[in-house]
Amino acid sequence: MKNTKYKIGDVANLMGLSRDTLRHYEKRGILTSQREENGYRYYTDQDISHMITILYQRKMNIRLGDMKALQNSENTIDDLTAIMDTRLREEEQSIRMHQQNIARLQLARSDCEDIRCNIGKISLRDFPAAYIIVPRTDLSESIRLWFSYSRQYSGLDMMYTFSEYAWNRGENHTLRMEYKNSQLVLFEHLKEYVDYPIPPDTPRTPCSLLCVSACCACPSLTPGSEDLLPMIDWAERQGFLVSQQFYSTYTTRGRVDGQDSYFLRIYIPVF
Repeated sequence: MKNTKYKIGDVANLMGLSRDTLRHYEKRGILTSQREENGYRYYTDQDISHMITILYQRKMNIRLGDMKALQNSENTIDDLTAIMDTRLREEEQSIRMHQQNIARLQLARSDCEDIRCNIGKISLRDFPAAYIIVPRTDLSESIRLWFSYSRQYSGLDMMYTFSEYAWNRGENHTLRMEYKNSQLVLFEHLKEYVDYPIPPDTPRTPCSLLCVSACCACPSLTPGSEDLLPMIDWAERQGFLVSQQFYSTYTTRGRVDGQDSYFLRIYIPVF
């Protein structure tokens, strides 16, 4: 059977590779070429067949060093199987990371849309359905715990801090507010994207808790009476009894009308 000779330029065009790449493969010892009497490099049908294997393995991101090791292996199939198992684990981990990044993007996109469309608007909303990862802490400690959990468990950086306050009316209808505690929560729909074991008995936020809610731009992480009073008045005009407790969660930081602001979503339960 005739054995065709392929010049390096022909092989480069056939394989869609550069000549430098072919030379690099030869330098790494995973590809061989022949030499004619005049010194020109050429490849045989067997070389081309081997190159198909190289290209296919490169598409699976098999490392050149692993290819070289396989050529010198005494049990190629066993070693190749082990390499494939490693690559499968790496690809599955990569897919997981991409899924988590998509979830982060969707979450941040949702927050941006909420701010863009609802800043300063008052409405009725159900309290978000979420797992309570840290049931009780203070605001400063919640920040430290957020970093700690996020480093240990991939995906838990999607937790939010929900802070609880109490309010009451003072003289001349002024509003007094008292900070109570904070919780770290993970929205229920994000459970599948975090590498954190959530047992069945994990506490959750109250189900079907109707709230008067608003998205506010505040100068600090703590909402002010100027944010709360319009919400309370609005709810009372609608005929609701308003809880003396309310919750605030920080979504992001930005600028409004040239002023640095913390964007907070506030929830006041109503009955």
